[in-house]
Amino acid sequence: MSRSEREWRVEADALVTCGGSGRERRYLWRDVIGVRLCSDPTRYKPWRYVFEIQPRHGRKVEIDNAHCTGVGAFEERSAEYARFVRAALERVATENPKARALIGETPRRYFFLLLAALLGLSALALGLVVVRTPLDALPYAGLVKLGIILAMLPIFWRWVIGAMPRGAPLSDIPARALPPGA
Repeated sequence: MSRSEREWRVEADALVTCGGSGRERRYLWRDVIGVRLCSDPTRYKPWRYVFEIQPRHGRKVEIDNAHCTGVGAFEERSAEYARFVRAALERVATENPKARALIGETPRRYFFLLLAALLGLSALALGLVVVRTPLDALPYAGLVKLGIILAMLPIFWRWVIGAMPRGAPLSDIPARALPPGA
């Protein structure tokens, strides 16, 4: 956690950050190769959205819609965040039309989330089959359990499709990539 507030500005040629010490750092728009927008809630910030910028050389820059007001206390700044992100995306699209935008999780994280969800679904199905229930006394218990498992598959598949990371043109970012109402 920094000792003072960090300021971010969208300028014509670069994304500029200025720390409490007054030192400025510039990330030129022409050096941005990609951006990522996603909802990334945390325990204290269930409304958190993140804007990541990946420069050609260097570490990615992560900016969110939260402002720290104290230990464990945060203020939501979604309206300012959305205006900032739209301005930054406009500059990236102008200065580097080859830059790509990703909406949602990174492909690697999506893969591991998918594995975890598949393991959870398999464990639930196995639990239904192995654990004895009062339904087992019925003659059609196996069919009822099979029906429950089959009913879970469309829910799982809908999550898989909905959570899949998608590319988007910088000029046409979907509304779900930014905070609601911003």
